[in-house]
Amino acid sequence: MQTRNSIKKALTLGFLFFGAAHCATSGKDFPARTEWIKKEATRQQDVISVMGEPYSVGNSGGTPTWTYGYYRYELFGKGGHKELKIYWGGNQTVDHFSFDSSFPADIQAAYHK
Repeated sequence: MQTRNSIKKALTLGFLFFGAAHCATSGKDFPARTEWIKKEATRQQDVISVMGEPYSVGNSGGTPTWTYGYYRYELFGKGGHKELKIYWGGNQTVDHFSFDSSFPADIQAAYHK
């Protein structure tokens, strides 16, 4: 009987904790500004100096890629994401890059450029 009560208490506390912590994140938040990134001029070390180590690395059709990502998951309501993906040229400078975000502040800023 005592074990059953302990299990009930643990489950109740677990549900309360889960409900209170209804938000989870992955990655590291970063500014949405990208004007500092220049094609064929910004080097890998420049990016590391500004952004730190990438969230993930990969390859796109033979082109090395770095991804900086921030992902927020919400149990209730809308979460969001932002990603900066950098494609590297052969001389370790930016060949091209892409940025996308679903966060309202970033969307609003994009409309007012």
